[in-house]
Amino acid sequence: MPSHETAPAEKRSPGRPRSEETRQAILDAAVALVGERDYRDVSIDAIAAAAKVGKQSIYRWWGSKADLVLDAFTEHSLSRMPPLVPSSDAFADLEADLQRFFAFMRNELVAKGVRSLIAEAQLDAEFRANLYERVHHVRCIALRRIFEHGYKLGQFRTDVDEDALAHLIHGAFWYRFLSGTEDPYDDAFAREVVRLLRPGMETSRHS
Repeated sequence: MPSHETAPAEKRSPGRPRSEETRQAILDAAVALVGERDYRDVSIDAIAAAAKVGKQSIYRWWGSKADLVLDAFTEHSLSRMPPLVPSSDAFADLEADLQRFFAFMRNELVAKGVRSLIAEAQLDAEFRANLYERVHHVRCIALRRIFEHGYKLGQFRTDVDEDALAHLIHGAFWYRFLSGTEDPYDDAFAREVVRLLRPGMETSRHS
C-alpha cells in the first residue's frame, strides 16, 4: 500500500533569501561608489568587486550600469519618502510636498546620482523613457494626488490640464537643479512657486 507521508519541508534560514541579499549588496555598492567617484569612473567591474559578487550576478537583474544606478537611487531614497498626509488646505499640501522633494534633492549624494542619470538619458532613448517612468512620472503622480484632494475641497479648478500643470511645477525645479544657476531650490522657492501658480489654479470662490 503506498505511503501518503510527505518528506519534511526543508528548513529555511531566517532573514532574507540569499538572492535578495546579493541584490541589496549590489545596490548598496552602486550608491556608495557613485558617492565616491564621478559617475563615468564607476564601472560594473568596480560595483561587482565592492559588492563581492561576480558580474554575472549584476547582469542577472540589470542590463546596464545606468539601469542599476537608477534602481539603486530610487530604492534607496525616492521610494522611501512617506506619502504626504492630506490637510484641510490643498495649497499648503502642495507647498509642503515641494519643500520635501526639494530638501530630498538637495542631498549631495542624491543630487550627484540624479544629475549623472539625466546626462546618461540624453544618450540613450530607452533609458530616458525608463528614467521618466521611475522618477518624473512618479512625481507627477504625487502631484495628481494633491490635485484630486484640492478638487474635493473645492479649492482647485477642475478645467486645468493636470499633466501641463505638473510639468510646469516640476519644470521650475529642474531648471534650477540642472542649469547651473546659484538660485536655490529651497523652502522659499517652493512657497513662491505655489504663490505664483495659485491665481491660475484656484476656484473663484476661494480667490
